[in-house]
Amino acid sequence: MKLNGHKLGLVGAATSAIIFTACSIFMHLWPAQAINMSAALFHLSSFGPLTEFFELNAQLFVSGLVQTAVYSYIYIYLFVCIYDHMNKKR
Repeated sequence: MKLNGHKLGLVGAATSAIIFTACSIFMHLWPAQAINMSAALFHLSSFGPLTEFFELNAQLFVSGLVQTAVYSYIYIYLFVCIYDHMNKKR
C-alpha cells in the first residue's frame, strides 16, 4: 500500500499547528504553570534563570506556528517517502 505523503504531511502540519496554538494559549493564560510543565518535559526541576527569556507575543506566535507546521510537514513527508520506498514489492 502506497501512502500519500502530501496529504499526510498536510494533516500532520495542521495537527501540529492546532497543538502549538493550544500550548500558546495555555502559556498566555497560565505562564508559570506552562513553564513548570515545560521544564518537566526536559527532566528539569525548573528553567531557573532562563525563565525571564520566555515570552509570548504575536510575532513569536506566528513564527513558531509557521515553523511547527513546516517542520511537521517535512518530517512526515520524508517519513512517508522512506516508508513507501521500504514497502515496495520486489
